[in-house]
Amino acid sequence: MRKYIFLIIIGLTSFSTLKGQIATDNLRRAFDKKDFKTAESILKDWESRDAENPELYVAYFNFYTLKSLEKDSTKYDKQYAHKALDYISKGIEHYPTRFDMRLAKLYMYSQLKYYQPLTTEVIKLIEYSKQIDNNWKREDFRLLDNPDKILSGSVLDFQETLFATGDTSLYKNVIRISDVMIKYYPDNVQSYLTKSTVYVTQKAYDKSLEVLLKAKSIEPSNAVLLYNIAEVYKLLNDKDNAKRYFELTVRHATDKQKQLREEARKQANLIK
Repeated sequence: MRKYIFLIIIGLTSFSTLKGQIATDNLRRAFDKKDFKTAESILKDWESRDAENPELYVAYFNFYTLKSLEKDSTKYDKQYAHKALDYISKGIEHYPTRFDMRLAKLYMYSQLKYYQPLTTEVIKLIEYSKQIDNNWKREDFRLLDNPDKILSGSVLDFQETLFATGDTSLYKNVIRISDVMIKYYPDNVQSYLTKSTVYVTQKAYDKSLEVLLKAKSIEPSNAVLLYNIAEVYKLLNDKDNAKRYFELTVRHATDKQKQLREEARKQANLIK
């Protein structure tokens, strides 16, 4: 994930007045110039006028995130990064349905490599999503568009963050997150795929296959799923089933999956 991503994603709306808009514009300019003295002055003035504004928590998160990178753009100063976390945590406490705030907290955990808190927070995200029937809010408090897709994609992003560390002790965290997703969203095929991938990495091929076949019962024509099943059968040296599932992949791949179809056809032809 890129640094500053949340400085772009999270909005900076202020009080709905001309003066408020001017303050917001000035704050953006101060951030752009990394003029932290001016930015802090603007934030304190904003806080004195409208301390409960949800965007104030976001603005402080942005402020301390930038401040934490002031001395070294490649390394977060933890003193300021923790202040950013404190503000966004307070924002979540007051406005728990704000999805952008949740992502901001997860983002900072990932940047600081706090992988256990990251795992816990991802699970909280999933559980709360189920509690509110996935009715997440945007920065303007309108309902988030395509919340199911966004939730699934966000969870996968942070699982990939854990997986990409190369720390095998974190694989159990990836599986744990997938298990929670499957518990609350049993039709989420991506969670089965992610879990099965970890098992393949651990060379637990039987477990991987078991997970993939459960997913197949949900989406029997999912070409990506079929291809993965074929690959696991190949790893198990079950040539007949590997060939069968590569051929099923060819049959069910969509026009947008031409590359997958051709690779499956190639793999099927290689099996004698």
